[in-house]
Amino acid sequence: MASPILPVLLGLETAVEQSHRDEKFGRAVDLPDLETAVEQSHRCEKVSIESARSTCKSQLPPTKVLFQLSVFAFASGLLFGVDLGSIGGGLQSMMADLNLSVVQEQAVVSGAKGGAILGSLFGGALMSTHGRRTAVALAVVPFVIGPVLLGLSTSFVPALLGRLTMGLGIGITAVAAPCYLAEVSPKHIRGAMVALYEVALACGFLLASILSWLVEVAGDCPGGCWRYQSGLVPLVAALPLLLAIMLVPESPRWLLLSPPAKNHDASSRFVKALQAMQRLGSMRAAERIFAAANPSMGTVTKSTQVGEDEIMDLWEKCHSDAGSPLWRHADEAMQASAIFTQDESYLTAAPERPSVLVVLGRTFVDAFAIVCCSPVVPRGALRGLLLSVLGAVLDQVCASTSVLSYAQHLLKEAGVVSAVSQDGMAIAVAAAKVLGVLLGLSIVNKVDRRPLLGWGGALSAVGIIVLSFGSAYKSPEVLLAGMCSFILIFVATWGLGYWVIVTEVTAVAGPRYGSACQALATAMLFASGWITSLTFVWISSSGPWSLMVYAGIAVLMALYAALLLPETRGCTLEECTEQVKEMPIERWLKKRLGN
Repeated sequence: MASPILPVLLGLETAVEQSHRDEKFGRAVDLPDLETAVEQSHRCEKVSIESARSTCKSQLPPTKVLFQLSVFAFASGLLFGVDLGSIGGGLQSMMADLNLSVVQEQAVVSGAKGGAILGSLFGGALMSTHGRRTAVALAVVPFVIGPVLLGLSTSFVPALLGRLTMGLGIGITAVAAPCYLAEVSPKHIRGAMVALYEVALACGFLLASILSWLVEVAGDCPGGCWRYQSGLVPLVAALPLLLAIMLVPESPRWLLLSPPAKNHDASSRFVKALQAMQRLGSMRAAERIFAAANPSMGTVTKSTQVGEDEIMDLWEKCHSDAGSPLWRHADEAMQASAIFTQDESYLTAAPERPSVLVVLGRTFVDAFAIVCCSPVVPRGALRGLLLSVLGAVLDQVCASTSVLSYAQHLLKEAGVVSAVSQDGMAIAVAAAKVLGVLLGLSIVNKVDRRPLLGWGGALSAVGIIVLSFGSAYKSPEVLLAGMCSFILIFVATWGLGYWVIVTEVTAVAGPRYGSACQALATAMLFASGWITSLTFVWISSSGPWSLMVYAGIAVLMALYAALLLPETRGCTLEECTEQVKEMPIERWLKKRLGN
């Protein structure tokens, strides 16, 4: 649509051209008229800009709601990062106190990723059946139990169980929190909210590193400093998320699109969705709540301002498709009013929601149907599944998380003896992760997907080579430079880019099977991270140049982007579907064979 300023500018241009023509043919130029046109254009331009700003501002939720959503995004991401980063600082003292072998050490460190495998699958089913907010709230339970088990452990088994339990919370939060933020945030700030979650995750890792260093500096910790670094720190970090959950309602989208709960009629979900939207700052929802609670005041007509409040538009569509039960007649309006007063006499039985286990079973059944190329599965779904799973594996087996978790271990092997110095240098690696997230957010939508991941893999290989030189020649400075450069490059490219492409390449499978693809890819991402963390110390101790293995994997990341990954930047999900059906290597071979 053309800008409202454009007609005024065209009129001004016409006046200027007319004055030039008048001057050319010797006619007097009426300068006051021209000045009037200029002043009018300036006034119109000012009014148009103010109007645009006012319209944009009116589409944003109130400041209080923005603050609440921001707190939720930051608290959930921060806890995720703290739980992943809290193990590195206390690892060496934990090994000494609990008499852990190298294998047991790796099992404890990788336990968080191991628990996240189950957590991601269970979390996907949990948020489908009980809601996004509810899933995040339930994730607080393992986030509290896990650190307590770890902090009080006296042997290998309780320590492992503590890390596995923490991983369960990580997996649930990893799928539920971003989904919640994407659903409740207006489109104008949706990207910023999800970005805030990513920034908070990196800040959580950095915060864990700083607190570990402070604990080491303080010294004289009763029972061992590792209990405070790996147990108390993540336990305290769970409290902000618990408080943040109380500030936000359930996702209105989920309330509208999910089956009604047992013993609730179909109209109850519309009322609950309105209540959630009102808490999110929707004035249109408040009007409809008043009308439902006061049927004698009349009904509310459907708004003609489509697009200004996308969740409210969805509510009106779903409500209309259901026959407008809240407005149908006075008796049914009274029934809706009874829902507000919790009068169960007006509620009738409704189909029960499927259980978590049923939804989880459907995920595996759908994944099996994709692998077997069932005729009910959309064409190209298997390609989307393979691309997402392969990308998830490469994302983790390059040791992107292991370098962060084992930073102190690598520095110790390079000759840094002091635990305080190790933790201090590890802070620089965690800070590189934060900088990588900020850099990635600034380029992820400006650079095509294939160059972003291709150059990201190639430059990550260079960073790992530098890291390997530092490890082989026992140079802490070179090692630290390699770790920081690798983490910075990886996070800015693959760290953010993978989560963008996984949605785009699985669109070919459609809504149902696409969800199965994403769930399986997320589980494989955590599984790959678990195996990598489980074997990292063994590989790094195999020889002076053993870390070069991960440089080879980074090269494979570049080849994945160059040969297999279709370009999807700027494409709609429908266009992504067509792009996935032909990989770059296939297109190249067709041209070569055609010539």
